[in-house]
Amino acid sequence: MVKHWLDIYIALIILTLGLCSCSKQQDGEVIVRDFDGEMWGRFDYIETTYNVVKAPITADLVMEIEVSDVYPNIYPYHEGNDGLFPIALSINAPDGSSRSREFNFKLKDKDGNFKSEKVNGYYRYELPLIGEMSFDEVGEYHFKIENKYSKDPMYGIKRLSVNCLQIKTKK
Repeated sequence: MVKHWLDIYIALIILTLGLCSCSKQQDGEVIVRDFDGEMWGRFDYIETTYNVVKAPITADLVMEIEVSDVYPNIYPYHEGNDGLFPIALSINAPDGSSRSREFNFKLKDKDGNFKSEKVNGYYRYELPLIGEMSFDEVGEYHFKIENKYSKDPMYGIKRLSVNCLQIKTKK
């Protein structure tokens, strides 16, 4: 009787390990940054590495940000950026290749109103960075985000995160 239960237990362990190792998804939080004083300095780069453990895969990279009413600046003479959220994203792959792109997301409409509902004092946005990005190698990918707002610092930014969504192994 004990041998029978032991056989079942071992079979369950093997099945569980097999299912876990065959997983085709690797969800990932690439970057999370909370800003002290809700300020992001012009040359305060956000850098991190993201470890890909199974390749090749594709992922949608999405940035989430939360901003307050003072975004982008507390000084009235700094108005006129049309509610843009300007950033640059660079990614270096384990093989030494790299890609960079600048973004100018519009957080406000033409009348200067935020394009998001205010919840708990902040406007939250999900901003698409790269759709179906290929991670062709296992290893560490280095991410760097640069604040491209021309007046230093950018005010009213509470939180920024970059996530890999819908990651799947390539067939």
